[in-house]
Amino acid sequence: LVTQNTQPASSPLALQKYNAPPSQLFSAEDILLNKNQVTHKSYADSFIYHPTGVIVEFPEAAAVLKGSIAHFFPVNSENYIDPKENIQYSLGGQHGG
Repeated sequence: LVTQNTQPASSPLALQKYNAPPSQLFSAEDILLNKNQVTHKSYADSFIYHPTGVIVEFPEAAAVLKGSIAHFFPVNSENYIDPKENIQYSLGGQHGG
């Protein structure tokens, strides 16, 4: 998913502690339309849309649902930042703020 950035990283939302909403299961219609397809071989069971400029400190894990979760982050094509920089958990190394 690629969307235009609507908030600068220094926006008040970016400076607040972000509590992600719970994931939502893909609908039967979305699955029929392959909207849950992540790669040519893998599919997600549920999804979460995160707003621009937030850091997801502890993303909901697939183990909770016994399935996979797609995390969607808006991307600013003019000031691209790898979405992995918005996650701080289990990626190893230094990620995020």
